[in-house]
Amino acid sequence: MNLLSQDLSRERIPGAEVELAQRVRALRRARRDARTRAARVRRALLAPTSAGDPYVSRPARETGHR
Repeated sequence: MNLLSQDLSRERIPGAEVELAQRVRALRRARRDARTRAARVRRALLAPTSAGDPYVSRPARETGHR
């Protein structure tokens, strides 16, 4: 008795293997790029800021309004 998967493996479509290889490469590239971006963001967040950095968050000013 032949299984369906055995029948399908005998009748491979040549273009399907190429397409699968391209998809695998694209997924690997996307994963590598995501890891690179994450590492860059991590480095940027951990980098020390200079004392005169205008974008450092400061405590909100208290106003007399309540």
